Amino acid sequence: MNIFKRLHINRVVRSFIISDLVLFSGWGLISPIFAIFITEQVRGATLETVGVVTAIYWLVRSLTEIPLATALDKIRGEKDDFYTLVAGLTLAAVASFLYVFVRTVPQLYAVQALQAFAFTLYAPSWSGIFSRHLDRDKTAISWSLDHTFLGVASGVTGYLGSITVAHFGYKSIFVIAAILSIVAAIIIFLIPDIVFPRPKRLKALSEVRDHSVKTIQ
Repeated sequence: MNIFKRLHINRVVRSFIISDLVLFSGWGLISPIFAIFITEQVRGATLETVGVVTAIYWLVRSLTEIPLATALDKIRGEKDDFYTLVAGLTLAAVASFLYVFVRTVPQLYAVQALQAFAFTLYAPSWSGIFSRHLDRDKTAISWSLDHTFLGVASGVTGYLGSITVAHFGYKSIFVIAAILSIVAAIIIFLIPDIVFPRPKRLKALSEVRDHSVKTIQ
């Protein structure tokens, strides 16, 4: 990750990009073969079922993401964003693991709705904290790094996902995605001072540091 040092990307932004990369590397294993999984492993599933699953995902996200983002913006500070982000990553791990046990179409719909809600929690909270910690002169390159890393991860894991399924079955990719979702949450937890200042700084501060003021002007 020397590219971060060469470009002088700050630690919070760097950690968020890595967390994003880890999360979507896991889900990148699933995406290319998900429709095949549905038609081959779920009893009674058809190509129409694949369309309904896609509709459920995007309708749930579309109907819930803006209200959640609006609520997060109204609350001062980043504790709410942080807890929402961690909750989203945790639910993403749960949803991925639950796919291992999906056998019927109703079960599939329920888990897909849970996955959609997990990413509803993840997307605005991740973007909110990420945006507020961007260096003033590194905005474009920071977002570009994130998108580039995700693009490379999607390409590589899309290929690896098919190989993994061929050798170890569908369950393996869902378990790997669940594990990587938890790893992404751990990376977020390891970022110092993102929400709570260190104990030695509490004496110098009258209140928890507020990151709500954007650094981009």
